[in-house]
Amino acid sequence: MSTVLICEDDPLLALDLAQNVENAGHRLHGVYSSAEAALSESKAAMPDTAIIDLALADGETGAMLARTLQLSGVRVIIVSGHSNVNAGLDSVPHTFASKPLTSELVDLLLQTLPSS
Repeated sequence: MSTVLICEDDPLLALDLAQNVENAGHRLHGVYSSAEAALSESKAAMPDTAIIDLALADGETGAMLARTLQLSGVRVIIVSGHSNVNAGLDSVPHTFASKPLTSELVDLLLQTLPSS
């Protein structure tokens, strides 16, 4: 079972992702709409995995958040509704999934994602 941070600024998609994470049997670290909030809340306890959208409430900060969390050993799944997800992610090892995600896909990703 992983502890999962979600960073998604669309409230409905964030709620759906959170439910899918919990339905798949994983613990929710928290749901955040901005990279700043996610980083602030993660200082006390890091999650095992982060599911991150690239475009967040504080701008195109998803790639920066992914890099920062990975330096702390957090595994990263990038989710996006856009096809140009490699912009700014060249040096960030990540798994990509297209929105929306089902509970089954979330569980599969969380079980098979390699360690950082």
